Amino acid sequence: MPDRPPQPGSFLHRFGAYGDLTLKFQAWGARVCPPYLEPLYIAFYSSILFLLATPIRRSLMTNLQVLFPERNVLTRFIDAYRVVWNFAFTVADATRARHGENIIDWELEGIEHLEAISDTEAGAVLLTAHMGNYDVAAPLFAQKLSRPFNAVRAPERHPETQAWMEEQLATHGSEHYRIRYNKDDRLLGLELAQAIGRGEVVAIQGDRVIFDVALFPLDIEPSAHSDATYRFRLPKGPFVLAQVTGAPIHPVFILRTGWRRYRVKALPPFPCQAVSRDRDAAVEIAARHWVDEILLPVIREHWTQWFVFEPAFESVDAA
Repeated sequence: MPDRPPQPGSFLHRFGAYGDLTLKFQAWGARVCPPYLEPLYIAFYSSILFLLATPIRRSLMTNLQVLFPERNVLTRFIDAYRVVWNFAFTVADATRARHGENIIDWELEGIEHLEAISDTEAGAVLLTAHMGNYDVAAPLFAQKLSRPFNAVRAPERHPETQAWMEEQLATHGSEHYRIRYNKDDRLLGLELAQAIGRGEVVAIQGDRVIFDVALFPLDIEPSAHSDATYRFRLPKGPFVLAQVTGAPIHPVFILRTGWRRYRVKALPPFPCQAVSRDRDAAVEIAARHWVDEILLPVIREHWTQWFVFEPAFESVDAA
């Protein structure tokens, strides 16, 4: 029988993979655990989560099958655990950073692309993915760019988790750094466009769809190891935002390179401008460039850090 996750109306969902009690336990352990024991704690915590959270494990293995069809089931099982294990390290680092510990060393790659944002008064769109340590890197961007910075986050699945996360991230907020939640109220897009018009920076993740109204599917062609065609479900909002405002899209990725070490990888910006009245065609061209030339190459190279725990691809019927 298919797995049925705990219903939001029951108390059990708070102990699930996305429940607030699970996250609170992880955060408590990260705070009290001595640094020399942290790898053991993370290995234990990751193993329990990986074995109990069956939907997450299956989703990771499915995504890895699309990215690497030549790998067998056992290899994908081990690889999926490596993703969870790596994710646990980033969560522990973020927990310590939120409590004022200056523990993270940063490397910058492609700094000239970030400096280009500071050299102009126009607004910009930072497009990133669910990789590395987004929550910790965003305040760093706000400081380095010396510009008002808007970080867009997806809301949590349960109200208890959302309330706890907002409390945890409240210490990061300032007049130059603001966290905005994509709650599908149709007003966020207007607010972000106004922010870009004021010369501010908007950072948004472009590899995961939360609300179907933002759906923008792109087909991934068959590879040498698979005859299947898959559809990558992308959020449409970032590309429409760039087109409406005329702001360039700056691809930026945060990558974990070692023990409490991260690299900010900035790539050359690209536009999303309509050359005719067909605005949808311009959005598709920009989205295709993002997927084919930027996103897929990065996540294939750094697949252990792609923290998308839902099925990211849909199989397309050949007929």
